[in-house]
Amino acid sequence: MSWSVPPELHHDFLLVEQLLRERTRARMAVISMVGPHVVTDPSDRLRALIVLAIARLGNGAGEQVAHAAAAVELIEAATRAHDDLIDEQSRRAGRVANGAWDHGVALMVGDYLFALAAGEMARSPDPRIIGLYSQAVMQICEGQLTTVSSLTPNETALVAYWQREEALAGALFAAAAQAGVLCGGLADSLLEPATQFGLHLGLARRLAREIRDLEADGAWLQAGHVPLALVLAAGNSPAPELQALFAHPSPETIAAALPIIQRDGLPAARAVLVEQQAAARQALAQLPVGATTPWLAALIGQLGS
Repeated sequence: MSWSVPPELHHDFLLVEQLLRERTRARMAVISMVGPHVVTDPSDRLRALIVLAIARLGNGAGEQVAHAAAAVELIEAATRAHDDLIDEQSRRAGRVANGAWDHGVALMVGDYLFALAAGEMARSPDPRIIGLYSQAVMQICEGQLTTVSSLTPNETALVAYWQREEALAGALFAAAAQAGVLCGGLADSLLEPATQFGLHLGLARRLAREIRDLEADGAWLQAGHVPLALVLAAGNSPAPELQALFAHPSPETIAAALPIIQRDGLPAARAVLVEQQAAARQALAQLPVGATTPWLAALIGQLGS
């Protein structure tokens, strides 16, 4: 999903794009081997826009804020590169895939992008941004090490799901929102509501994507992902089709389990999405009102549409 850039942020957003092009130009041929759009696609710069939009609630604008926004996008690109190293189904089964040449390239590209991000952090207007982003990277790594290893007991599966998604889906959005507070010269007391805004926004975005996938063909299931609706459905129904899907994702097991997930899991997952959106709105209400507040508020609603 692409996001509209509010007019107030257009200039700063172009600065972010310019920084990303300049920093990656020298190694773009190698970076593109991991994914042709891992850095170059401007349609999903949501984390950068969060930095810019919250900074604009204060007095943050221009090149220094653009450095902090570029840093978060480089971190996101690095984590996407490293994602290529992980086979979700094998990891759930406790198996580690053998290293391959293309895995080595993904590892090196991810590390290179992390190094570029560090350079942008150092150019940001507040040195605390380095700590915020570093903490987010650590959380993401911890999230990658967390897995839903079984659907039973259901309470344990739910705890693992939320630990994983708060790290993978929420941590970087939370750090982006906090960076916006620091770039905008806003009061430190606003760091916590900014954290909550970013966290719940990221979780709502993840849930909305899971729901859309399950409403379609469940392609993420084939890749070994465990959506919330599957965990919730397993708690409501001990159907063997769900266990078979979890153990061996295939077109056959997906076809058998998907109607059960849609019936027993999707309604509850949609309700959780609404809760996450409400929590993001509540956190946004604690931030100062500014020119970008309407865009931030509309963004929350767009995630569920």
